[in-house]
Amino acid sequence: MTDHELPGGSAPAGGSSAPSEGLVPEEQARAIPVNTTPPAPGFSASRKEILAAIASYFLAWWYLFDAQLLFGPLDGTPPSRLWTLLFVLGFVGLTEFLHWEQKRPRESWIWLGCLGIITLSILLGRVQVWDAVQRVLFLHLAAVYWLLCRSGRLVEGESGHLLTLDGIHGFVIFPFYHFYLRIRCLWFEARTLVRGRVRVKWASVLWSLLALCFALALFALAVSLLSRADAGFHQLMGRMADWFSFDWNGEWLFKFALSLPVGQYLFGLIAGSRREDPEILRERGRRLCAWVESLRKVPNLVWTALTGGFVLLYLVFFVLQGSYLFGAFTRTLPEGFIVSQYAREGFFELCRVMGLNFALLWLVTRMSRRPVREDRASLLLCLILLAESMLFAVVAFSKLALYIDCFGFTPLRLQSTWLVCVLFAGCLAFGWNLLTGKKSLRIWLIFSAVSLSLLCLV
Repeated sequence: MTDHELPGGSAPAGGSSAPSEGLVPEEQARAIPVNTTPPAPGFSASRKEILAAIASYFLAWWYLFDAQLLFGPLDGTPPSRLWTLLFVLGFVGLTEFLHWEQKRPRESWIWLGCLGIITLSILLGRVQVWDAVQRVLFLHLAAVYWLLCRSGRLVEGESGHLLTLDGIHGFVIFPFYHFYLRIRCLWFEARTLVRGRVRVKWASVLWSLLALCFALALFALAVSLLSRADAGFHQLMGRMADWFSFDWNGEWLFKFALSLPVGQYLFGLIAGSRREDPEILRERGRRLCAWVESLRKVPNLVWTALTGGFVLLYLVFFVLQGSYLFGAFTRTLPEGFIVSQYAREGFFELCRVMGLNFALLWLVTRMSRRPVREDRASLLLCLILLAESMLFAVVAFSKLALYIDCFGFTPLRLQSTWLVCVLFAGCLAFGWNLLTGKKSLRIWLIFSAVSLSLLCLV
């Protein structure tokens, strides 16, 4: 019997053996550790992203220095208004270009309409109700929210109570997390060319450049001859030449350097949202909702007593101040008051009280141990509190209507009217949600945004 035939598969004397010798194939497979983790995929950029990255340089320039949406007079000269329109069209076009395969939610048409109305108001120079700063702010809000809706990256898939999280995603997380995405896309394309994936015939390139030089020389000669032949054409060519004249030593280079981070922010927002997984965003929203649900630790009896205290306070206020509060309905002013004083006094305080009631109701509905709809006492008190809030809105509106009837409309009075209507609609939406359990915040948000946008045209 040879050494290789020793029982148990023992190794020859003086030799060494691998640990797996003498094992059956199944045991060998178990003995060898296997890494089942798939390798992380390398970075790649699609052709669309490459083209969009190049276009973002022009978009950032329009944003900063032609439309002057960040610097310069926000009231806007006619040329800057036109560039604002071109910027918005470029923003919308680039978004559609990158997200064309994404199914377009029907709600996105509403936010696109709001964006269009605000842009139209800027183009027309309407500053009757909202001033220039406010319109530019509304333009940014509408643009980012439309992009989130169009790309399907809203946390709930539609407008909802996680609006704040959507805003953080759109203005902070997406653009800054993908802040260097444009550089990575262009670097990926450059490496692709250098590695020879796109073969370049350098002889053809050289001859093409020579042909281009000859053609440009002939073109310049033709322009010179035509300019000498006609003075009007000469002036036109002079104006066009001004477009391509840059101060390479100072201002132009500074503007270009400043537009780089702006372009990276815009591209990070538009293209970065395309790289976000909607399901991960949904899961983030579910975790946040689960955390809010974990706050349900306060006994319903405690919130019922506290809500009852607010309800009783407002009832006492209405009884004691009824003649003062409801005087506008009968056009009867309290003694010693004039119309302007009566209309202004207490108006914004009543609006703040309604905001305070919304905060209280949110705490009650989110922190009660049992849902409010399952506790009749809590539900009844919440509905009474909403009814009192609606009465506050009606009183505030009556004071404002008397003021407008006597002295006419002004921008501040129209803004105040819009605010009261939005608060009143918020009470209706909250009450509908408490009674039926159906989502109503989305309708209220759309009503508020559309009415705000339409006021920009006044």
